[in-house]
Amino acid sequence: MEGMGSRPRVMVTNDDGIDAPGLRALVRVLVSTDLYTVLVSAPHSEMSAASHSITWRHPIGVIKVEIEGATAYAVRGTPVDCASLGISDLLFNGPPDLVSHQSPN
Repeated sequence: MEGMGSRPRVMVTNDDGIDAPGLRALVRVLVSTDLYTVLVSAPHSEMSAASHSITWRHPIGVIKVEIEGATAYAVRGTPVDCASLGISDLLFNGPPDLVSHQSPN
């Protein structure tokens, strides 16, 4: 998915986890427009209570996840870790053009 033409690169993240219905719905809509390269960097599980913290005493793990039409990673870390990794060169070959934080509110 990466490197496809000049489409804007949109990264989706959240604090509810990679399998959250809201994140999956947003990714489906973005992919269906065929206007964006969709990137996902989200916690491996629900992390709402740790939304503003960073991981500092434990290793952060990253697992590639299959989400149709997107390049997606589940991060064993906090939501801040997900955002930091997503805007670095470590996951997606450069930063996204836009970051969207999916929230249930």
